[in-house]
Amino acid sequence: MPPTKKAKANDGSALTSTTIDDLTALTTAQLYSLSSRRHRDESRESVRRAQEERDRAYVSLEQAQRWLERANEHLERTEEGARESHREYMDAKNLLVRVRQASSAAVGMMGGRTAPDDSDDDGDIMGKMAGRASTGSSKNRKVPYVQDILIELAKAGALSGGTKLAAVDTELVARKDRSMFVNSMKLVEELWTEEEELFLRSTPEEINESLEELKVIAETIAVRCLTKLNEWEGRADPTPTGHQKPSFVSIGTRARRVFASRKKGDAVEAEEEV
Repeated sequence: MPPTKKAKANDGSALTSTTIDDLTALTTAQLYSLSSRRHRDESRESVRRAQEERDRAYVSLEQAQRWLERANEHLERTEEGARESHREYMDAKNLLVRVRQASSAAVGMMGGRTAPDDSDDDGDIMGKMAGRASTGSSKNRKVPYVQDILIELAKAGALSGGTKLAAVDTELVARKDRSMFVNSMKLVEELWTEEEELFLRSTPEEINESLEELKVIAETIAVRCLTKLNEWEGRADPTPTGHQKPSFVSIGTRARRVFASRKKGDAVEAEEEV
């Protein structure tokens, strides 16, 4: 028996309801799927950003470690420089003490020696020089003494840069006497000790703190120049006599003769070797 119109209507209604429910479920599932994929993509993006942040953090950490290593190296170099400066300071301080001791010993030694001359000018060479220095300043003398030049150069800091004595310009020396000044200063450089040279090459501030030592050292060098010249000239007793004055003109003139004699002797030896 064929279905009636009412039955057909009921079947169509049921189909339509089922289809709508299925379509709704399918749409909901697709929406859930789209939402899940979106959340998955967002999660992956978050993970990727987190990894990038982690990598940047690692790079920053490595840079910070390198900076820290360089800072530690710089600190070590600074500390080593400070230790080296302290050692140099202590060496300079000990050297100054040795210079003072040597100067005191030189003064004592010179004070106990007298010249063989019977004149009233004989006696303590260092005492005579000190007396001459106190009688008048070096600028009032017609010809400055070697110690006057050394004292003025040291006080002015003219030697602190390592300049050669013979190359220094000073108002104490006239232009016409320049050659004698050069010879006298060459002799000083030949005869001064390492401690004396280092002391005279100190800064003006250091010199002004040790003016008494400066005077003693300069006078000691002047006496040594006279003594060595007397010795090289063949005197039986090289001790300077009272009438011998350590002017740069006198010492420069005598030193020039000594240097010329040496040069001549070297030339003769060279000819003999040939």
